[in-house]
Amino acid sequence: MKTGRKKRPAFRMTPQRAGILRFLDGNGSHPSAEEIYRRVAGRFPGLSFATVYNTLQSLVSLGELAELKIDPSRARFDPCTLRHSHLLCVECGAIADVKAPPKPPPPAGRPAGFRVLSCNIEFYGVCPACGKRAGKKEKRPCTKKRTK
Repeated sequence: MKTGRKKRPAFRMTPQRAGILRFLDGNGSHPSAEEIYRRVAGRFPGLSFATVYNTLQSLVSLGELAELKIDPSRARFDPCTLRHSHLLCVECGAIADVKAPPKPPPPAGRPAGFRVLSCNIEFYGVCPACGKRAGKKEKRPCTKKRTK
């Protein structure tokens, strides 16, 4: 008898995967696959980047991890799968969580009958630490030659 539910893919637990899960547990830094690999590989000398990447993709497909596309240079991962928004510092790349509005208004100009199922709200700016560094830099006159 078919129930209409998709069969969830199996997630075989290995020591390497357990190490990746421990690193992600409560991790609010929104690490990239490369960062996770660098941090976990020291404890598992035979760990490959492919294992880390495939583990992350499995967790995303199981709904246990969110893949963020906010950083234009690389995918980042968030163990918090509850609905929330993100702030990205365009200087240092830090990502912070912020509360999402309870129900955003539907977008203006959407086609008639278009039903919004979800949305992601991302904010780009400069974090306080980078803002302080930028304020301490000397303001020099522009020496770049202008072309006509």
